[in-house]
This record gives sequence, structure tokens and C-alpha cells, in this order.
Amino acid sequence: MGEVIKFDDLKREQNMISRLLVYWKKIRQMSVSPVSISKPLSEELLKISPKNRSMRLSSCFRTVLSQYPDDVVIEGIDVMFNPAYQVDVLRILTETRKNKSYSVVWPGKYENGLLIYSEQGYPDYKTYEVRNYDITCVI
Repeated sequence: MGEVIKFDDLKREQNMISRLLVYWKKIRQMSVSPVSISKPLSEELLKISPKNRSMRLSSCFRTVLSQYPDDVVIEGIDVMFNPAYQVDVLRILTETRKNKSYSVVWPGKYENGLLIYSEQGYPDYKTYEVRNYDITCVI
């Protein structure tokens, strides 16, 4: 399902890509300024009791994202990786993409078909196989 493309191929393929674009590092070479959603998402989550945040993370994310125009590039999604939430962050990102066109800057790294968040041994460490998600990872 998911695929990985080189940044240099993005211009040629961009019109054909209908899934979530996940940028890794090279976004800085574009004339696009990503918008951090860290603070607004944290503020939305603070309105909810801690025991209900896992269930409401997706709706909070959609609420925050709705404040921005289509095709916005977002960053600062680290709050979504709070180990207490126990959610599939990449699944939330791809499901939201079905209703709103946007792209995201990945806050971790990419290696051998995996998007990685944090470092092994830390409670927020997660790996996601690109091929299992409806995304195009731009490296």
C-alpha cells in the first residue's frame, strides 16, 4: 500500500499522489513552511480528562487540523506519541487524510522501509512499516 519516493521525484509524481505525504528532512529544501500543531493540539487535549485522551486524540487532531487550509504541511506531532495514549499515530494521520488534504513532516527517522519515532528503550519508541499504510514517504 505505502511507497517510498525520492525527494527529487516528487515534482514529477505529485499530481498523481492522492495519499498522505510524509516528509522526512528534505522538506526544508522546499519553499514550504510547515505549521507546528504542537501547541494547539496540546491545548485541545488538555480540555479532556487524561483517561479519555486516547479515545479522543483522533477527534482533537481533526479539530486542530480543520483550522488550517487544505494542503497545509504540518509538523510538531510529537504529543500524539505519548505512550499513555497507546494509539497508532500513523493510522490516525492516514484516516484524517481521507477528509482533509494535508502533509506531515515526520518527527523521527526513516530506515529500510520503516518510519521510526524515538529511540529503542524509550517508552514512546514506535516503528511503522511504510508498506502497511496509505502513505507516500518522501526521502
